[in-house]
Parts: sequence; C-alpha cells; structure tokens
Amino acid sequence: MTITILLFIGFIIYSCGKLYIKQDFRQAYRGFNDSIHQNLYDQAFFKVHLKNGEVSLLRDWKLNASKDSILGNGKLFDFNRTEIREGSMAHNIDDIAIIETNQLDAITSTDKDKISTLAILTGANLIIDIACITNPKACFGSCPTFYTERSHSVHDAKAEGFSSAISPALEKLDMDALNTQTSREDFYLTMKNEAFETHLINEICLTAVPKKRSEFVFQDRMNTFYKARHMVTPKRATINGTSILSQVSKIDDLEFFSFTDKQDLTKKEDIYLDFEGVYGNKQGLVINFRQTLLTTFLLYNGISYMGDEVGDYFAKIETNSAVKKRLGNPFKLLGKIKLYVWNNENESWEFFDELYETGPISKNLIIAPLPKMLSNKGKLKIKIELTKGLWRIDYLGLSAITEAPFATKIYPSEVTAIKGESDGLAKVIKDDDKYLVSFPGNEFNFKFNIPKLKNQDEYELFLSSKGYYLEWIRASWLRDKNISKLEKMLSNDDHTWKELAIEYKAVEQQMEQVFWNSKYSDIQ
Repeated sequence: MTITILLFIGFIIYSCGKLYIKQDFRQAYRGFNDSIHQNLYDQAFFKVHLKNGEVSLLRDWKLNASKDSILGNGKLFDFNRTEIREGSMAHNIDDIAIIETNQLDAITSTDKDKISTLAILTGANLIIDIACITNPKACFGSCPTFYTERSHSVHDAKAEGFSSAISPALEKLDMDALNTQTSREDFYLTMKNEAFETHLINEICLTAVPKKRSEFVFQDRMNTFYKARHMVTPKRATINGTSILSQVSKIDDLEFFSFTDKQDLTKKEDIYLDFEGVYGNKQGLVINFRQTLLTTFLLYNGISYMGDEVGDYFAKIETNSAVKKRLGNPFKLLGKIKLYVWNNENESWEFFDELYETGPISKNLIIAPLPKMLSNKGKLKIKIELTKGLWRIDYLGLSAITEAPFATKIYPSEVTAIKGESDGLAKVIKDDDKYLVSFPGNEFNFKFNIPKLKNQDEYELFLSSKGYYLEWIRASWLRDKNISKLEKMLSNDDHTWKELAIEYKAVEQQMEQVFWNSKYSDIQ
C-alpha cells in the first residue's frame, strides 16, 4: 500500500476532465451518483465497469458455460452515465476493466478465476477488530507475506510481495532478499494473505546465489548481486547531533525511526555516518529498512475521500493509458531515501544512490554500491537524507564488494493449499494470464528443488513475486467522501497537507498497535 494510488487519482482527475470534454468533472460525477451510486450501499449490487467507459448495474448475474462472458439482467449506462437500456446483458470478460460489488460470495465463488481477478469489494460490512473500527485508517493491510518456517507472527515475515501493485494495470515484479541461507536440496516457503484484500499471484521464483558460509550476498536496487566478506559498523551514527548507533549497528528488531513533523509530512532529516577501517576498491552501503504507516494512512485517506466513486477511479486506471504515462515519479511527494558520500577532493557531498521500497511489514535488506573509493586513510563519511516519520531503519553498514558471478532461478515444484484452494502449479511458474487467487486467511506452501552445491557451502536466497492485489473497501471509509478535498490533497494544497499532518499526528503513536492487532488471522 502506498501513496502511488493517490498520484494515480490526480492524473485520473486530469484525464477525466479531458475525456468528458464539455462537461465539468464534478458535474459529470454528480450525474453518475444520481443514476448509479445513490443508495447502493443499502442493498446488494454488482457493477461491471467496461473498458469503453460504460457501466452495467446487474440485479443478477452468472458466467456462461465457457466462462468468458458475464450474463445478467439490469441497466446499462453510457460514458456520460445516461441510461441506455434495461434488460438482459452479456459482457465479454476481455471487455471488463473492473468489477465492483459488495457481495462477498461473488468474489469468492467457484468462478473466482474470472471474477476475483477483476473485482474490488466495496462497502461490505466486514467483521473487524474494535480498534480498527475506532481508527479505520490504521487497519492492517498487506500484500502477500512470505515465511521460511511455520509462524503465526507477521513480524517473522521474510518478504512482502509487490506492495505497490494496487490494480491489474499495475502488476509488478518484486524481488526481496529472504536473508536466508540453505544447503538442503529442498526448500519450503509459505505464503499468507493476512489482510482484507484479494491477492493475485502470477509468478513465484527463487534466485539462489552460491557462496561460502563466511560470505554475505546482497542485491542492489537493479537486482545485481554482490558478495562481501566483512561488514564495517559505523564508528558514529548521528541525527540532529544525537547518536543512533545502538539502533542501526545490528540486524535485529531494534530500529531507528522518528515521528513526522506536526505541520509538514514531507519534511526531511539527515543521518550522518562515520566509518573507519574502510579499504578496498569497491564499497557498498548495506541498509535494512521498511516503511512506517504514513503511506498506509495516506492511502486509506485517499480511498475514503473517493467514497462511493472508488470503483470509477480504479476503472480509469485500467482503461486510460495516458494516466499511466503521466505518472512520472509516483513517490516524488514524500521522496526516496537519498544517499551521499563525502568527497574529500571537492569537499562536498556527492549523491550516489536513492532507495524506495513500499510496505511496513517485512524489512528490505539491500546494498547501494558507492561509485568509487572516496575514503581518506580508511575513513569514509556518508549522509542519508530521508523524510521524517516515513522510514524505520534497522541496520547500516559498509563492506568491500565484488559482483557475484553465478545465480540460479528456481521455480516451485509443488504448491500445497494449507488454507484455501490451490488450482495447481501451472499458475505460478510462468508470467502469463493465469493467477493463483488468495483470499483473506488463505495460506499456501511452495516446495523448491535446490540444485546440488559443488564448490560452495550454501546458497543465499532471494524471492521474486509477480502479481497485484485488490483492496476490500471498508464501509466505514465511504462515509468520509470528499472529492474536493481529494483534489486539493493531490494538487499539494498547503492547507490540506497541513490538515493531514495534524490528523496523522493525532493517531501516529497508536497506528502501530492498531495495525498489527487488526490483521485478518488474528480476528477470525
């Protein structure tokens, strides 16, 4: 979950204004509300958003025998939300952008392959934790979580897949370090759905890098692998003159994080690192980090401002290629983690990399190679610029590195459904139009056959997961509909962002507790 969706909507608003031509955006959507949205959430509905901009509101529906079309009875509305006709309908699956419904049975039906890959659940009254009810914008949300051993604690998750892929059009391949080594010839990985979301998994793959037990293997943001033998802990690590060395000197559960500025969610701060004993031609900064719940808060605020028009926005993401092309840098507003090294010759800070990884659950262990050796008599200074309150930093270290020459891709040999229904191995071993569908509470186990080791002691393992997820929109979110505030939020209106900063500050210290206590498996 991420601010990505908010920026999408900003471009959507711009694009919709052009596509409606002579009609004001808000006037057009008022008409939409009058004809389609009004009082819908007091009764069951099944709404089909078509790629040509039309919307079909069905009273009943079913799939045809070949499961390539939806048949039903209801009303069809054109792009301007004028009713075209009423009666029997037939919609080819390939013509559908998004399906929107408050009928849980429709999403989790036996025909889920065709329906759930396109359906968002909107306005359903889900059974959720009392803390989540009182603070709905802190409710747990997660993409697929992956575990290397049996665990009931989400804090043990080794990876969180494709966290920013919020719709089919945004399907993403995500690689994560599992921080796991093995010398066995078989390896098991468990995948869970622990949120109120539908997860659609296209492909699962391990990358195994052979190494000596004394070596480390890291990936950079371009998924190039590096080997390292010795890690150098900072001699000093400070922020605003205060030492944070104890929080960042080990890979453990002790993290550095700060709280947001009370009036500016984009305010930056700098971490300064001093290293000694730095020798070697190629160095890399190792960082283990994750996000706080700031982007979760902003995502849920954006969705709540959309209200009952949320399905229309998701449909536009699927149908308007101009929206995707205008995205630019989706994380520009809050910013990435920017890395600088002190250049002794120029006596200035030299930028060398920037990092971003969506998700507040599992940590991301990654390396950022320095461009050249800039140490002075074994000493090196690094500056890390980051947004206050956005990141949790677990570890910072430096190491001499060399590129790893060998890496092997390994696809699962077996898929077993622990909870849920597994439709077979074929859906996750190839990048195609087939998906393993995972609903809240589902759990799957993947077996991998690992090649025999020859001249090395063990493998370092990395996980690639490709897919997307669809939110289950809580009914409580829909009550805060405010399209005007959404537009101001997305246009970086200073007053609106100050209001958001104040609102977040009021719940910031409770967000973590509510978030972790409201995951799906804990409240069933």
